[in-house]
Amino acid sequence: MSRLTATLLLLLVAACSPLPPRPLPDTSAEQSWQRRQPPLRQLTHWQLSGRLAVQNDHEAWHMSLNWQQRDERYSLNIIAPLGQGAMQLHGDAVAVTLLTDEGETLHSSDPDQLLYQRLGWRVPVAALRYWVLGLPAPGTSTPQLDQYGRLRHLTQAGWEIAFLDYQPRHGVELPRKVFIDNHQAQVRLVISDWQPLPTDEGEDER
Repeated sequence: MSRLTATLLLLLVAACSPLPPRPLPDTSAEQSWQRRQPPLRQLTHWQLSGRLAVQNDHEAWHMSLNWQQRDERYSLNIIAPLGQGAMQLHGDAVAVTLLTDEGETLHSSDPDQLLYQRLGWRVPVAALRYWVLGLPAPGTSTPQLDQYGRLRHLTQAGWEIAFLDYQPRHGVELPRKVFIDNHQAQVRLVISDWQPLPTDEGEDER
């Protein structure tokens, strides 16, 4: 066996070997959860991109998503594949605007209701802002933690939220897969990238 062949075999074996198990924290899950929350709540300026799927009893949609959040202001760019359409959702705590690729401009005070009335989507945008960080939204909730003190499952506002995977990003662990269900719809979000945004930008980008 040549030296090159032996080296390639060693690399192949190393690539196929399972990763060592992650050590358990030296505190309880509840204590780890209490430590996790403050740095997550400090994330007020961020951007994520990923894939979004929405399904109800009659239809299903699959899209790419780019989401920017600056304090209460948010901007969602949603693009369907193969030129099937695009839209932008811009808003804050007071008002929201939906721009479609058909030239429509719609206004509301409720992003969830606006998406449902225009598109038939039931997507809890206001709460999803918190769920994508691995946090409950403000209000009553029933969280379940994993052994590392991260949200594993959450019941809130009529939704069942499953946090299926986490990824390290800039000193914190953030959800990579967030699956949301209620009796009317299913929402699947797979996050491929997450970045912090500078906090010194004072202009509204809407």
